[in-house]
Amino acid sequence: MEIKYQFKENYFSHKHYKNALLWALFSITNIIVISNLYWQEINFIKLFLGELKFVLTCEIWRVFTTSFLHADIGHLMSNSLMYFILTFYLTSYFGPLFSYFIPLIFGGIINYITLLYYGGDAILLGASGVVYYLWGVWISLYLLIQRQKSWWERLLRMGAVFLILLVPTKYEPQTSYFAHYFGLVFGLVIGTSYYILKRNHINSFSKYEMKLIEPMPVDIDYGVAEKEYEKYH
Repeated sequence: MEIKYQFKENYFSHKHYKNALLWALFSITNIIVISNLYWQEINFIKLFLGELKFVLTCEIWRVFTTSFLHADIGHLMSNSLMYFILTFYLTSYFGPLFSYFIPLIFGGIINYITLLYYGGDAILLGASGVVYYLWGVWISLYLLIQRQKSWWERLLRMGAVFLILLVPTKYEPQTSYFAHYFGLVFGLVIGTSYYILKRNHINSFSKYEMKLIEPMPVDIDYGVAEKEYEKYH
């Protein structure tokens, strides 16, 4: 008799927070409205722009607010879709504090370090750093929570996501790839740290069913078996 454990459910099997759709809509509404105000050249919105020369003169809020600004409609759309999807899923499982407010704070840190990296008269705008941070968080948590799948299967799935969605198909000089991949690594670190801190709680949702498998009776035709044996001996 053989004992087999069959996966039943884990933390990702059920959503744990309500109103995820509202938070996702709220997140993209903010950047759509503020980006439109920026395109209309509303004076006070210019104070949102992440310019290193002003950030270094104590206008530190710019590293946070510049995530709401986008250069044009194409830039806005490319970030909005992924921002919406990631905010929805992360809010569903981990709540709005983890999926919306904390990423904006860490997005400011990502933007600040990116501006320092480029130096000079560097200007940075857009939610790309936050979006890639959210991807890093999701990828790390997927790899650590979906333990019913083998490591190779998890790595292959997330590797495919990375290659298809997170690697650009062409080089664009105006794009801050440093912000993208620094945000991604930052998210991987934060997601892994979160799992370590909440490991016992998250793993408590993992359930397996134990099944007893009885061996099937086998009827052997010894005459046929003897003939088969003689073929090869």
